[in-house]
Amino acid sequence: MTSTNDANVELNKKIIDLYSDPSFEDIWGSHMHHGFYDLDATTKPNVQTAQIRLIEEALRFANVPEGSSKKPATILDVGCGIGGPLSYVAKKYGAKGIGIDISPHNIQRGTEISNAQGLGHEVTFQVADALQLPFSDGQFGIVWSLECGDHLPDKTMFVSELVRVAAPGGTIILTTSCLGDLTPNEESLKPQERELLQSLRESMCLLEWISCAHYVDLFKSHAMKVLPSTYLYTSVPVVIHVT
Repeated sequence: MTSTNDANVELNKKIIDLYSDPSFEDIWGSHMHHGFYDLDATTKPNVQTAQIRLIEEALRFANVPEGSSKKPATILDVGCGIGGPLSYVAKKYGAKGIGIDISPHNIQRGTEISNAQGLGHEVTFQVADALQLPFSDGQFGIVWSLECGDHLPDKTMFVSELVRVAAPGGTIILTTSCLGDLTPNEESLKPQERELLQSLRESMCLLEWISCAHYVDLFKSHAMKVLPSTYLYTSVPVVIHVT
């Protein structure tokens, strides 16, 4: 019989092996996340442009201020990959950024890339677990996580850790895959939908998804002010303001 801890260790090993594959960087570049696309656009932007658009849309939707007196001073990227989003946001705001990831390969590449961009003093990376963040309570003005929650076995603990390290008055920005709401005539996913999801999970080390409403409830249980995204199918986040 396998313990929960043993299963989590095995899962983390699979995720580390998956994202240590150099082909991920070849395909995605330094931004290992999806992009933002307008559904009615006549031309499709390249992947890198859409990835930056996603970041900008997330920041805009979260009302992150850009004025010198109110812009964020500290940023934490949970599940940072090789650091593209963190470097972009830290440079945009002139902020100090820390990225955490369970993959030593990702941390090494993130450090190399940020150093090459001249951001070595502003952005740092370290190996850490999203479910056990090695930081003090209330340490970061922005807590940022792009598509990390998809891989985590305990969404309740994930949300608790994001909330714990966010500063009073700070903002948590989360982009993640969620289950859509069932229609009034549906009691569960269709067999072909379950089969498709299972195939996707197995290929990308993804765990059970929860609905956007479930995430909102988890954040509200910590007395967070939640701005759920009104966008569908475009990878735009739920935004949480810490009060």
